[in-house]
Amino acid sequence: MQAVAIPAPIAVDVPHDVAVTAECVTDLAALDTALAAGLRRDWINAIDADPLASVYQTPGWCVPWYHCYADAFSPFVIVVRDGATVVGVVPMAVKRDDGRLVFASDTTADYRDIVARPGYRRSVVAALIEQYVRGRFPGPLQIGWIDPASDTPALVAEVCRRLGLKCAQSHQPCWRWRPEPGENLNKKFSRVRTHLNHFKRQGDVRFDLITDQAAWAAFRGEFFQQHSLRQLQAAREVSFDDSRKRALYDAVFAAGDVRLHVTACRVNGRMISGHVGMLWRDVLLLGAPSISIEDEHRSPAVILMAWIIQNARELGLAAFDLTVGESEFKRRLGNRCVELTMVDVYARPHEYYLRQAHTASVHQVRRATEGALGTGAWESRVKPAISFAQYKWRRLRELGLRASLARALTAAVGQPRGELSYVASALTLEPDARAAGAEGEIHENRSEDLLLWNGASAAVGAAISACARAYARSRAANHSLHTLVRDGRLLAWCYAHDGVIYDVAATDQGSAADAYAALIGRVAREQVSRGSAGVRVVVSENAHSLRLALGRLGFRIASVK
Repeated sequence: MQAVAIPAPIAVDVPHDVAVTAECVTDLAALDTALAAGLRRDWINAIDADPLASVYQTPGWCVPWYHCYADAFSPFVIVVRDGATVVGVVPMAVKRDDGRLVFASDTTADYRDIVARPGYRRSVVAALIEQYVRGRFPGPLQIGWIDPASDTPALVAEVCRRLGLKCAQSHQPCWRWRPEPGENLNKKFSRVRTHLNHFKRQGDVRFDLITDQAAWAAFRGEFFQQHSLRQLQAAREVSFDDSRKRALYDAVFAAGDVRLHVTACRVNGRMISGHVGMLWRDVLLLGAPSISIEDEHRSPAVILMAWIIQNARELGLAAFDLTVGESEFKRRLGNRCVELTMVDVYARPHEYYLRQAHTASVHQVRRATEGALGTGAWESRVKPAISFAQYKWRRLRELGLRASLARALTAAVGQPRGELSYVASALTLEPDARAAGAEGEIHENRSEDLLLWNGASAAVGAAISACARAYARSRAANHSLHTLVRDGRLLAWCYAHDGVIYDVAATDQGSAADAYAALIGRVAREQVSRGSAGVRVVVSENAHSLRLALGRLGFRIASVK
């Protein structure tokens, strides 16, 4: 593993005793009034004077976020003054659902630190911690991730000792790229060139820098959709389906107080990857990359990021910060790794000791697991097992205890379920009038239809994620995805190729038979019209709704496995 490089902290003059006062702005209307009365100017001046300040603590980012997320967070802006001069600002927020104190934009922000003029960092850190203790907020105060150049972790520890509080640190790697003498970028990205040449053989490959409102309006829809599909595919929570997040990015781009760095890679006008990052002091912070999931095996995001790095000088970039995390994607792009710090401050000692006990137990289990099963077993075997257990728990809550026990008992004492192969020919295919209630539009290879479901079923969510993961592989094999959509809702989907229909699923089991009949009936006829002598569907023996739909359509069992 490459060594972690930690730059030396920036030296600042920190007086031992500074007489400062702290005030908190805790209402959005009051914050807007204070900003108009001079706080915005004073806040920006403090940012400009602080070499450690982050874009995520600027008014250009925080104020739009306060407005867009006003239903979920209330402002808690700590303003520290020395006389009439604002010497520090800490933009915090209070979560309305649980009352916790968090940094503005919460986990959306990659860096969460204070803003302080030189000589006042200790005083501003103390003001933050004292406000946390005075407010009796639940849970720990989480400060970070923090850049290794910042002295905030040491100052937090010092203030906590003085106040008799407990704090704990954790660390994560952060990959970065900065031009290095003699670095051969052509060699670094030689594998990327193979994928890029693949797209060049298809036609015109273009890299766009989005700088005006009209171009943003044309870009944003594609980008939000692609990013959401990628998260769906990875079984992560889809974030850009939240209108507040979309509004935040729209507001930040339109205002221009924070420079969004927006780029896209297009092939014959079709976007295969997009990126929205923030440019701060000539450093690009990795934001939310998107890809066309149909092309994921061609690494479209790496193609775009490699182009950014190779053209950094022309784009006005001094460096590229890939932010917290050590994925293969980030290691592939970066050329140096630093260590970021998170500090948790505990106002209640028992919470600290519980956290320490949990951390120690996890460490012991991980060490024992890797000792018994080998290095990497924790990531490759234990974490997937935990994810599966969490999925089963969600299914238990979804089905209820009685239904779950019944299924488990059937599986334990019943005969193994087999597979049935159903077939139909052009002559035996029949229309099913009872499927009329599920009639809707049938779309082909429109993967964005998978985003039209937003229910709570763990089983449906897992099936949609599996469908999204299979999309690139299926399209590469010339298979097609078919979706049934009605009134903007996803009802059912399947894959098809050369007279075979497979991976059939529906979103609502209560009306699944009608949805299956509407989808398969039309896809089967299309397969026949394309030259297939017949159509085959392989189903599980216990797929009752699907078997019912196939019977209605004239399919008959051809074989049993």
